[in-house]
Amino acid sequence: MVNLRALNILLHDTPGTIEAYAAEVGLDSAVAKGLSILLIANDGNLASLSPRQRDHYDKVVLPLLEEI
Repeated sequence: MVNLRALNILLHDTPGTIEAYAAEVGLDSAVAKGLSILLIANDGNLASLSPRQRDHYDKVVLPLLEEI
């Protein structure tokens, strides 16, 4: 399950962090930010993500969440 508190911190308290890290690892920053918003809206349900979104979650969002 996704830590929604940490995800909210990433999105609202440190704006631009997700997008910057996505660009750093060579992934689409809009997809990474969009899936973060989607996860908050659907209570952190990872099963609802497409394979592309899951890849962005695993490579961008999850590492950032683990740092919080």
